[in-house]
Amino acid sequence: GENFLAPKQAGPSKSFVIGWQTQTYTSRFLNSPKVIDVWTSDSGISLIAVMPNDLGRGDVLDLVKGISPVSQVMGLTTPDDSARLAAIIRPSVVMILNNYCAQIKYTEKAYPFCLAQVGSGFFVNQNGYIATNGHVVTNLPETSLIYGVIGGSLDNLLVDFFQTYLSSLTSLPIDRTLVEQKVKEAHQNKESIYQMAALVGELLKKNFIKIENSTNNFFIQLGNTPIQLSKSGVNSGTDIVSATFVAADYRLPDPVIGFSSSDVALLKVSGSGYPALPLGKIDEVSVGSDILVVGFPGVAMGSKSILLDTSANSQPTFTRGVISAFKQAKGDKKNLIQTDASINHGNSGGPAVSSKGNVIGIATYGLAAEEGTGNYNFLRDIADLRALMVKNNVLEEIGETYPAWKTGLENYWISYLKPAQVSFEAVSRLYENHPTVAKYLIETESKIGTPDDKTPRFTRLQRKLYMNVSGGAMAFSVIAIIVLAISNFIDSKRQREPVSLPPRPHLPSQPIQTF
Repeated sequence: GENFLAPKQAGPSKSFVIGWQTQTYTSRFLNSPKVIDVWTSDSGISLIAVMPNDLGRGDVLDLVKGISPVSQVMGLTTPDDSARLAAIIRPSVVMILNNYCAQIKYTEKAYPFCLAQVGSGFFVNQNGYIATNGHVVTNLPETSLIYGVIGGSLDNLLVDFFQTYLSSLTSLPIDRTLVEQKVKEAHQNKESIYQMAALVGELLKKNFIKIENSTNNFFIQLGNTPIQLSKSGVNSGTDIVSATFVAADYRLPDPVIGFSSSDVALLKVSGSGYPALPLGKIDEVSVGSDILVVGFPGVAMGSKSILLDTSANSQPTFTRGVISAFKQAKGDKKNLIQTDASINHGNSGGPAVSSKGNVIGIATYGLAAEEGTGNYNFLRDIADLRALMVKNNVLEEIGETYPAWKTGLENYWISYLKPAQVSFEAVSRLYENHPTVAKYLIETESKIGTPDDKTPRFTRLQRKLYMNVSGGAMAFSVIAIIVLAISNFIDSKRQREPVSLPPRPHLPSQPIQTF
């Protein structure tokens, strides 16, 4: 009927803006006349504007001038979605240093030793809660003893034990220097030192030696200062902070029965405003799904490398892979996610993130193939961590920092530098130790007002226009056109038809109350 008339072309197309062609149509919707402009750019961007008349075209012109062709959008030199995802999640991932100290008691003599192990973690709550693996922050007596022997921290214990043992066999004094030399030689042969470690482990089981006065100190590397441990302690810095142990679900698996626990843990640092990552579910990925694993693997650290500078310690490593299979752990049958993404020592505790940006697992186990080459690595299901959080009343509070950071980057990538700057400034206020926001702030501040800044000048009319942005193309949704037309129709009806109220009924007079 006349309330719904198909659009009719109103003359030839015109060019109001260089690089754009505009075709105008007239139509009628709900008995209200409409002017429809279809804008098409040389770069393939299309835009449809529905207006009550052509007086609104000037407002649309401002919008069109602010739209950037795909070739002019910042960040397109690296259009890889994984690279952008890495930029979003990087500030939420931290390095964890576990400094464990204890002493061994043997024949009334004490042998103090310390161990340092590095792992990865990530914020799961804006108030400083960090998730990681249980084996990163838990030092079991047997494993601590073994690492102490292998690392050389307990050489004095080995020398004293073997000197006493050999003397008891021969009934003759044994030269201590000779024993020291044999222990030193054992460190050059992996099998020999492992045998010594196993022997000391047996001494612990049979109570010939005891572990006493054990302590753990946890340090978190938040920013760009590489964490370093020396004899004098951990280096200082505003972005290197101490953490407290909250809880862990971790026990060594039984060789026969298998697992009786998961391998997840929680630490906490003081303060708030941390960029907590959103937690997902295993259901949102399937075999073949892309994931990104983030952490601080020892092989990519510069502390003992002839290739890398120690500054490499401050930079996490991102490894991309796919979900290879879903399997169950021996024993408790909890979910394990197999992936071909590399996981090495130091990666443990880092997040495995889906293409949606949600954490679906924690990097935990790296297995070497018995034959040939290949990556056979496993993630712990994020459900294991979520259960530990619930048990310890830790909420999934993302807070303000992560959304502001994500929004800032998304605006930056489409060259909307003014709103990007606003978001980056908010991030800087919320989280002073943010490792990457400073460089983005410097860049946006230097480019605002230049041709690189494509921030659109939105007007009141433009805010009514619903835009659907996908793949670099910008188009107004047909649904938005209908909604806009209906809205205008209702507004016009309200203006034309005065509201009539029903007659007021006669009420009997009421006595006046006095107090």
